[in-house]
Amino acid sequence: MIYGDRVKQVRELNGWTQTELAGALGVTQPYVAQVESGKINASIEFLGKLSFITGFALGFFTRQPDYDFPAGSLLFRAHAKITSTARTEVYRYTQVAYGLFRSVHDKARLKQLAIRLPSGIGDDPLLAARITRSELGLSPDVPVPNLINLLERAGVVVIASQKPFEDCDAFSVWAGVVQQQPIVFFSGGKAGDRLRFSVAHELGHLVMHKPLAGELDKIEEQAYSFAAEFLLPEVAMREEILPPVTLETFLQLKPRWGVSIQAMIVRAKNLGIITPRKYKYLFQQLSSRGWRTHEPKEVLVPAEKPRALRQIVESLYGSPIDYERFSTDVQINETFLRCIIEAYAERQVESVIGPAAGRNLGGFGPPKSKRVQ
Repeated sequence: MIYGDRVKQVRELNGWTQTELAGALGVTQPYVAQVESGKINASIEFLGKLSFITGFALGFFTRQPDYDFPAGSLLFRAHAKITSTARTEVYRYTQVAYGLFRSVHDKARLKQLAIRLPSGIGDDPLLAARITRSELGLSPDVPVPNLINLLERAGVVVIASQKPFEDCDAFSVWAGVVQQQPIVFFSGGKAGDRLRFSVAHELGHLVMHKPLAGELDKIEEQAYSFAAEFLLPEVAMREEILPPVTLETFLQLKPRWGVSIQAMIVRAKNLGIITPRKYKYLFQQLSSRGWRTHEPKEVLVPAEKPRALRQIVESLYGSPIDYERFSTDVQINETFLRCIIEAYAERQVESVIGPAAGRNLGGFGPPKSKRVQ
């Protein structure tokens, strides 16, 4: 038998309505609805066409779905600009990718990394950010050198997409019932500094909002404040943003801290390091130079990529990856598999799965002693 939710999963993954899928398969919309709800068994002809147009093997539809994957912080974006269709597509992509991670992780007989995220620390974002830094082995006044790699080592499953979702940079969820696992998804096509802030924002949700509950505006504000303190600690900003404060100040600091000039200006204003008048003047300068949309190329922050999923796949299917054998084993469309895996970093010297050989927590740019004067 097939599972109707698998049909629904693949349909929503492709952004199709029931009517659109019905038209492609030569059936009616009510027929698709009944198959998805499990009220009827699909015909052999239906299954053959479904497998052909989606590229997913029949075995995928006969595999019991995972029912321990809530929508997480996506639920709190119901009133954001993202459409319902796009939100569902993001959710289904992450669900399938996480199922793939679990499948290859089990096949490789790996132990789950210990989760090194604090819990039960309340919803004070500043305190939460400082405790989280400590739990992750970061000093209170240094930049975070590679946020995504750091989270993977802390037991977070980071799922990347090459496809850009303009109104959904990232989302997070605690998956599982008996043994919960933190997951962060981020979409492609985003600048490296924006990506880091979005991922830090989701880290805030994971740490403070388990389970997610409360008013949307309040929990989003808390996650924003967490990200600001986590990436741009107050103690360090007061030491590094020294008068006279100009755009050049932030231009020099950006490569070191890996955060946008705009975010640093906002942070300086919120900490009272610069006045509202100076804040307004700096943003006027940003606009006049065209830096509100594109900050200078010479200080672009490289977009980070996760590594763990691809590393496990390479251990099972070689490097380069034997996608034909991989696809046969997991019963997933080969083209779709490539789209998932190619969003991850290729083979590198240091392992993500095992313990780190050593840590470099010194940041992106110049050593801490080189202050902006």
